[in-house]
Amino acid sequence: MSVTTFSPQAGPIEDIEREDDRKGYEPEEVAQHHQVVARLVVDGDARAKAAGRRARRTLADMMPGYKRQPVLRLTRPLPVRGAGDSCPVCGRWDCDPATCPPPGAAPGPASRALTGAGVTA
Repeated sequence: MSVTTFSPQAGPIEDIEREDDRKGYEPEEVAQHHQVVARLVVDGDARAKAAGRRARRTLADMMPGYKRQPVLRLTRPLPVRGAGDSCPVCGRWDCDPATCPPPGAAPGPASRALTGAGVTA
């Protein structure tokens, strides 16, 4: 007769921790965090006031003269159509924006530039 013994893979503590992690943040944990942060803010404000200053709240307060990087834009600017230009979508000079592109019309030459077709990096 053969007896197979199984070694435990996880104990009750691991099961409890895994279930707790699955739940995520619970309201009392978040409330405790907010209370700690609020106490730190009050303490920092009191220390700054005692020193004759005020607490720094913004990036400009904390790092005067710091230049932030510009916002990254992942789209190209669309060409602006002047009064004497053809439509950038269909390529017609007498295009009505309400009906552009007309049904069954082939795309104009400028529409490839808008979609990026044929552009190599």
